[in-house]
Formats: sequence, C-alpha cells, structure tokens
Amino acid sequence: MLRLNGKVLTIDRFPNHEARFKDFADKIVAKQNILELKYETDEDLWALYLAKDYLDDFKNVTVDLFIWYMPYSRMDRKIEGDLFTLKPTCEFINNLRFQEVFVMEPHSAETMKMLKRSTAVYPINDWISYVQEDIGFTENDSFVLPDKGAVTRYQDKINYDQIILIEKVRNPITCSIEKMYLKQGNVRPGSKCIIMDDLCSQGGTAKRAAEILKKNGAGDVFVAVSHLEEAALEGELLKPESPVTRLYATRSITSKPHPKVKYVDIDIMQYIK
Repeated sequence: MLRLNGKVLTIDRFPNHEARFKDFADKIVAKQNILELKYETDEDLWALYLAKDYLDDFKNVTVDLFIWYMPYSRMDRKIEGDLFTLKPTCEFINNLRFQEVFVMEPHSAETMKMLKRSTAVYPINDWISYVQEDIGFTENDSFVLPDKGAVTRYQDKINYDQIILIEKVRNPITCSIEKMYLKQGNVRPGSKCIIMDDLCSQGGTAKRAAEILKKNGAGDVFVAVSHLEEAALEGELLKPESPVTRLYATRSITSKPHPKVKYVDIDIMQYIK
C-alpha cells in the first residue's frame, strides 16, 4: 500500500491486472511531499516506481519516502543457496532518487549502509512509555532484551537497572533457535516484564523468552515490537495458554484484530525533518 501526504493512493486493476492509479494529482502538495510505503506484496514496489516517476514530472516538487517496514531486510547477507535480496531492493530504491528515505526500525543494519540519503527512526523509544502507563509498569518491573540485536537497539534508551538480558543461540545453517537462557538480571517475583524487540514474525523468540521469565517467577509478561507479522497472530505466542499476557505493536505490517494485541498509532511526521 502507498500513501501520498497521508492519503491512500487508489490503484485499480485492468482486466489483465495492470495497475491504474486514480485521483493522484489532488494528493500532491506544492513543495515537500511524503510518499509512504507499507509493504504487502512485491506489487507495492512496482507501484512505488510508477508513483515516483509521475511525481518527477512536477517542477519544484520534492519527495521523501517513509518505509514502515523495509522489504527483504531479513535477506541481508550472502547465504549459500539463497539470494542476497536486500541488496537489489536497496539499489532499486536508490535509483528512484528520493530526497531522503526514512526507515522505521530497520531490521538489519545493512539496510542503512546500502540505502543512500537515508535515516533510521525508532518510534518504540517514544511509545514504550505508553505501554508502561497502560500496564502499570513500576520501578520493580523489568525490560527484557531477548537477543543481541535488541541489546544494541534499546539498552541505552531504558533504565539500565531494570534490564534483563536473554541470550539466544541460533543454528548458523538453519537459523533455528537452538537454545535460550537468562544471561543477566534478576526477575523479581510477580513482577511485570516487557520483552522489547523490533520484529515479531512467528513469535518463537518472544514465546521462549516469556517461558524463561515465567519459570524465574515473573508475573504478567508483555511484548512490545515495532513490526508484527500476521503469521504471529495464528501462532503459539498469542494462544490463550501462552505465557504472554498482551502484545503491543505498530501498524507497520498488519493491523488485523486479535484479543491479545493492542496496536499503537504512529505519527510519522514527527520523524521527518
């Protein structure tokens, strides 16, 4: 899905499935324009190309791109038998020549290395306070960082004395989780814990982290992520018997209702300079 200056671009289809943009021109503003990419399928990338090509015909008009979730950011290195698909995706966006590209919570640091004129934004650092207020988080409760990536992103944004670190070991070939264990910090009996991460795909990391916390005496366990994939809604993480009480997420990928999920709305304009 694409938005231009906060308005969804309507794309109809001809009988042969070719894209047809409708009511485009009335969404263009005089100077700075913001194009938003909320990736759903690869058709959105082609639509992005068509939209930018059209905008380039207007003189004295600048266009920034805001990417809610960077497509192909999991395929960020060369693995035998797989394609390094993040690289051509970044090259494709670079060739569209946006004035600046803003990426919300990039899943891979390689994204920002390969994207030109790009800025990473981290809204979870702003709305984690909303989660704390919503659950009644106190100084006796804890933030939980479930792997090295989460440590890198969040440890300097939250109270160090309230951090619990969990170590995750993946199989280098299959990428499956081989083991997880409590590495640092103490779980206070009955305390609330917020597991913080950027992406929840099927929920395996969060579920195993929650089980570890429960075994060590935690009370309610919550998950806060920037990107929530729809697959997690059908997985073990959010079943009634799961150790997770509630999951908080933005609408960067999905906003499908679920009794255990609470979505947080993001105003992207506060991140665009």
